[in-house]
Amino acid sequence: MTKQRREELLNLLKTSSAALNGQSLAEHFHVTRQIIVQDIALLRADGAPILSTNRGYLYKDRQESTAVYQLFKVQHRAEDMEAELLAIVDNGGRVQTILVEHPVYGEIQTYLNLTCRRDVQHFLQQVASCAFRPLSELTDGVHYHLVQADSQQDLDYVESALRDLGFLQDK
Repeated sequence: MTKQRREELLNLLKTSSAALNGQSLAEHFHVTRQIIVQDIALLRADGAPILSTNRGYLYKDRQESTAVYQLFKVQHRAEDMEAELLAIVDNGGRVQTILVEHPVYGEIQTYLNLTCRRDVQHFLQQVASCAFRPLSELTDGVHYHLVQADSQQDLDYVESALRDLGFLQDK
């Protein structure tokens, strides 16, 4: 049954266009959320490209994409997070990750997958609903975002918007 559940879980993730959260998957399979976490870990160990996001699990197909990427180094206060994220998505960017360089732990990175204003608002609602402390608090507000866009021109717009806000830092 366990192997069959993992195969069905992988198929659900592959065919879903949206992230699937652990609790709903646990309810679907009539198991605990911890069992789903363990199944995801085993599927990843077998090479499945499954990403964990703040909205749930995503199957990240490894097909070639025409998208372009750029890593932006930024610095701002926690209360400027909304302005920063909206500057990115409103200019055609998709926030893939946030990354900080910690002096002891090294690189700490998490997947965000914020692609539009709705995603940003959902993320900010999650931030407001808990005792949130941003990763960038560890580095005096300095952090990096890997941004995906459909064209270099969109990345240039994102860069310009971040610079205009005073957030963009030299690399």
